[in-house]
Amino acid sequence: MLDKFLDKIPTDKIYEELLQPSFKNVGEALGTLFSMGNLILLPLKLHEQKARMKFDANLKRFAKKLEESEAEDICEVPPYVGLPILDKLTYLDQHELSEAFINLLTKASTKATIHLAHPSFINTLGNLCADEARILFHYKQAESIPRMDLYIHKHSLTGQNPVLPFHAELRPLEGEQSVNLAQEVHIKVAWNLTGIETFVKLDFPENVDVYTENLEKLGIIALETEVLLKKDLDTFQQLEQDIYQANILKSQKWVDSLNQKHPDVLYSLYPKKGYYYFTAYGKMFMKACIKELNETGEKS
Repeated sequence: MLDKFLDKIPTDKIYEELLQPSFKNVGEALGTLFSMGNLILLPLKLHEQKARMKFDANLKRFAKKLEESEAEDICEVPPYVGLPILDKLTYLDQHELSEAFINLLTKASTKATIHLAHPSFINTLGNLCADEARILFHYKQAESIPRMDLYIHKHSLTGQNPVLPFHAELRPLEGEQSVNLAQEVHIKVAWNLTGIETFVKLDFPENVDVYTENLEKLGIIALETEVLLKKDLDTFQQLEQDIYQANILKSQKWVDSLNQKHPDVLYSLYPKKGYYYFTAYGKMFMKACIKELNETGEKS
């Protein structure tokens, strides 16, 4: 089946490898797709050299992932997964994104993991940038992503309604101020401190807040602020004493100056710790698109 399809593709030495025995599992998994009229435009795309080279490289990576599977464990890839992915393999060259699509195609190719190939994962992957994919690959074995916010607590000792002085570099988020009996104010001055921009090599580390927000919007992660996990204590220590130490010391210095200027008011700086956890949808997405076959825990 595979060789009949490849006969329609511009031939050169690149495609000679696709006819080798090592690609038998690929033929079993994609054979039906290759015979469908839906792929009639694929040979036309592969006339373009760059598209042909990318498709070849990506298909070889797919074949490599299937090598360890026995022939009897291979199943035909559903069209709703295979067709859009095969098209993307002609132009994707960002490694983490193409790897995620190939992983999904791989999971859809074995009987033990085909149940992981949820159709919505195609759109979810389409809404990820390369940096966001890198973040997910970095945390693929993690259950959570520790995070913390920094707050300034102002307690009035006189009974008057406290007003926190304006500071150009430490402005509160809108809606983050809460007042208790007109005596206390808690204002968030730094937020979403995860260390991701340090732990993961990103193209645009300044966008890390957008990345976590997008992952949350896509339903992959969710925010938990009421519970702390013991296993995350070392990471929190690293966030406070290493990665964000300079930011914390700068904020503390400002708090100290406020206490000197306003002896009738007590200012204090404190962190509020929590974490992002992977939702049920996110865990299945990670198994299908981020983890390797032997990392899913699914048995043949």
